[in-house]
Amino acid sequence: LAFFGFCMIYMLRVNLSVAIVAMTANRTHTEEDGTIAVYPDFTWERQTQGVILGSFFYGYIFTQIPGGWLATKYGGKRIFLIGIAATSILTLLTPFLTQIGTGFLISTRILEGLFEGMTYPSIHAIWARWAPPLERSRLAAVAFSGSYVGTVLALPLSGLLAQHFGWEWIFYAFGCLGLVWCVSWTLIVQDSPEEDRNITG
Repeated sequence: LAFFGFCMIYMLRVNLSVAIVAMTANRTHTEEDGTIAVYPDFTWERQTQGVILGSFFYGYIFTQIPGGWLATKYGGKRIFLIGIAATSILTLLTPFLTQIGTGFLISTRILEGLFEGMTYPSIHAIWARWAPPLERSRLAAVAFSGSYVGTVLALPLSGLLAQHFGWEWIFYAFGCLGLVWCVSWTLIVQDSPEEDRNITG
């Protein structure tokens, strides 16, 4: 689940890199009077696109250390869950918020960065309780490799979703996947072996 969690983290992070191409590409629109016109949904300049794409990291850099502290105090399970759940919900809201204004999209991405910034340090709090010292490096490597798999999956999937359903579905699909993961994490994972009712002896 940690592996799939990091898959989701990176799917939710990189989806905009493909979506922004579709958002600024020409698209067929049917006007209210029935006429058909071709124009992009958004006409952002290159500089604006750069700010939008970079805004995630404006939030991400601030919650690395607080994320570790919160995970130590409240448990890695909760903080890891909050990070992905909040990002998933914000991802689902992205199409709606983007239509309101570019500033809302930038603010949403900053918030996503703030929440995702807590995930990396919080997983270490989980391994500290779950992983035997001699297996900790291997388990962490398996979990973190999910980030690369998530990137490899997200980029082509985003392209397919944009091509066949529209750029909005990039956010809807990944947001829903993130929430499905959150339910699984909530039901299965515990902060320590002592809290897991499925472990006996």
